[in-house]
Amino acid sequence: MRAEHLAFDHDRILADGLERARAKLEYSPLATAFCPPEFTVAELRRVYEVVWDTRLDPRNFHRKVTGADGLLEPTGRTTTRDGGRPAQLYRRGEADLLYPPMLRG
Repeated sequence: MRAEHLAFDHDRILADGLERARAKLEYSPLATAFCPPEFTVAELRRVYEVVWDTRLDPRNFHRKVTGADGLLEPTGRTTTRDGGRPAQLYRRGEADLLYPPMLRG
C-alpha cells in the first residue's frame, strides 16, 4: 500500500505508522479493536490480512488465535452473517500481550 506522493516527509510518516501497526498486531490484541464487539475468527483474520497485506491460512490462523492465552473469549453464540455454516462468536479477552505472538510470514 503506497500513496503516490505526499508533501514533505509524510510518505515516510505514513510508511512508519503502517509498519508500527503491522508489528503491533504480532504481539498485542490490537486487531480486535477493528472488529465488532462480538466477532468470528474469520472477521478477525480479515483484519490481519488487510493490515499485513497477505493471505493467511484459515486453519492455522484459527488454531493460533484460539490458542493464544487470553486473546479471545467465546460468547457461546454463533452467527451465519458470513454465509455458510454457523460460526462461533468471540469477544476480546483479557490479554494485553499475545503469547505466543502472531508472527508475520
